[in-house]
Amino acid sequence: MVYSETKSSLPDIAVPKELDLPSFFFSRARQNSAFNGSQAPRPLYIDGDDPSVTLTLAAAESLTTKIASGLYHAAGVRPGHVVAIVMPNSVHYLPITLAVLTLGATCTLANPAYTPSELSHQLSDSQTRVVITTTALYPLVAKAVTLLTADTAILLADTDIVPNTRSVFDLLSSRSFPRPSRGQLAPAFIPYSSGTTGLPKGVRLSHANIIANILQITAVHQTNAQHPTNIAVLPMFHSFGLVFLCFVMPISGVTTVVSLKFDLSKFLSLAHQHQATETMLVPPIINALAKLPPKTLTDSLKSLRWVVVGAAPLSADSIAALESLLPELTILQGYGLTETSPAISLNPPTASKKASVGRLIPSIEAKVIDSFGRVLGEGEVGELCFRGPNVMLGYLNNEDATREAIDDDGYLHTGDIGYIDAQQHVYLTDRKKELIKYNGFQVAPAELEGILLQHPRVSDCAVKGVFDSQRQTEVPRAYLVLKDSEQSGPAIAQQVVEWVNGQVAYYKQLRGGFTLVEAIPRNASGKILRRLLN
Repeated sequence: MVYSETKSSLPDIAVPKELDLPSFFFSRARQNSAFNGSQAPRPLYIDGDDPSVTLTLAAAESLTTKIASGLYHAAGVRPGHVVAIVMPNSVHYLPITLAVLTLGATCTLANPAYTPSELSHQLSDSQTRVVITTTALYPLVAKAVTLLTADTAILLADTDIVPNTRSVFDLLSSRSFPRPSRGQLAPAFIPYSSGTTGLPKGVRLSHANIIANILQITAVHQTNAQHPTNIAVLPMFHSFGLVFLCFVMPISGVTTVVSLKFDLSKFLSLAHQHQATETMLVPPIINALAKLPPKTLTDSLKSLRWVVVGAAPLSADSIAALESLLPELTILQGYGLTETSPAISLNPPTASKKASVGRLIPSIEAKVIDSFGRVLGEGEVGELCFRGPNVMLGYLNNEDATREAIDDDGYLHTGDIGYIDAQQHVYLTDRKKELIKYNGFQVAPAELEGILLQHPRVSDCAVKGVFDSQRQTEVPRAYLVLKDSEQSGPAIAQQVVEWVNGQVAYYKQLRGGFTLVEAIPRNASGKILRRLLN
């Protein structure tokens, strides 16, 4: 078949040759006089809990080199090794991450909300040698490490108060170390993405993938505020938070106020205190803001000019509701996947369409196909497929899944259903994948089903996403066939739900509750027919 394709009409980006991500980042950030001026440069980061803790560009570059030296000489990190970062948001997330990459090692970024078994899967699958975490998260990491067969060292990224454990800041060194040239195609990050079957899969993103996406995003959106400031509430371990908060914002000259985790009142307070001009949010936060009293919004967010929204589609009505309360604000939807580093489309400030998840960013090619693989025309609904320099290298240790995701022509099949209009704006209408999106996090039904079937009272089960109008997001619901339930069925089912919720990270919990059924509908091959579950 000869594929017709839609290519972004924006000028192609040019990825600088031979530069790894740390070299590219510091080279670009130094070009910004706000961060690199001779007189009191603005900080890259400010700690939202303690504003006296800041990080300038010069300090970040020096700290990156000293952490890298310490990891090399004292922790034995070498090219090709994998280092796990298990941390909440921090002003030190960037230099720690870049230090690992400077050594030619790879970062796997883990969710701090994981349970020990969930974390141990990621550490084992990625063959992690060293884990960098915090004192508060040390018990989680230590328990996960005990489940591994290989030796894995644990380092702290804060005050060293855990017995027999060192901190990366105790290892700081000025000793020289070899700077390997592994090439731009070497893996820089291995975030984990939930697949429709089994456990989460490692996504191999190269230095070139991340550099390309930074250039693609900054070509579309540039700040024009005099003192641009961003409130960071997205988690930095998530690809959306990683690329925007750690790379795009500093390169764009935006100071970022780092919040440990999202709290609505804290977000409003920080935005008011620091006169925030922009931020990156997910749809449930937008919906929560729109429900606040108008005076609260105008008092706290009157300086806000831009909000980039991603991780899940946001309705045009929700956008209009908040923009009507804050007339100076423009909400720009974007779309992407972990597998695309992550951005694919972004609404430009001057040509935004509220119902769209953005216009194709530079160097992206797209096709929309039907269930037979035939390419569809403009405005026709089908599976969205994309090709570009930001598409992943492939899944870690899973060639079959890589071949299933990326076709022979290099197009990533997203599993998302939608269409592309004449102006290259992308619209999402449905999802081919069975993944549940809870507040922007992917939840694989198959993973929860595997846990449910371990319970002795569960005979069969299925999990499906249902929309929660109160939370304004999908939530997982269990459909249960119980053994010998009789009169006590609902009570047993509730016990099962509570048991599962204790086994998984918070965003995977069965917030949709349960439905008791006599049988799980399946096709002839045994595949669950989720559309028949109500």
